Amino acid sequence: MISKIIARVVIGAIWVFSSASSAHLMVAEHGTLNFDDSGAYYMVISVPALSFAEADIDNSGSLSVSEFKAKKDQIILAILDKVWMTQNERKKPLQGIMVSPQVAHHGNRDHIDQIVVMGKFIDVDHRQNLMFHSSLFGSDGEQKLAITAKFKRLGIKQKFVLTPQQINAKVF
Repeated sequence: MISKIIARVVIGAIWVFSSASSAHLMVAEHGTLNFDDSGAYYMVISVPALSFAEADIDNSGSLSVSEFKAKKDQIILAILDKVWMTQNERKKPLQGIMVSPQVAHHGNRDHIDQIVVMGKFIDVDHRQNLMFHSSLFGSDGEQKLAITAKFKRLGIKQKFVLTPQQINAKVF
């Protein structure tokens, strides 16, 4: 059982960290929260690269692969600051964060248009006042994040949309 989990994590990490990916791992400005019986929510979201404007070193209005690599640690710190869950008003931080830059399909292949963020929230109970919070938004038309939350075993599914005016939503 443990070896299967480790194998899945390794395969997932290889897949995620392949920066030569030509297809997006997640639809832009969308995400999923998948709950399991261990009390964890696995999160995958795709956010505009300029949600991390501080990583745009040359102030060009776009994020390059080299800027992403240079500012990756700061990007992860921004994620920790802007994405979390609360349960009964107690903050649950995102853990095990992985980020994957997604280059534009057309034009400059050095230009990153989305960043896929993955991680998990542990020790959460979907029955006890659980809220998801995110304030990672781009500019202009990139002002929403559509989330689908699921607990497959129980057949529970919920969709919600976050915006700069509504940065949190009750989960189940």
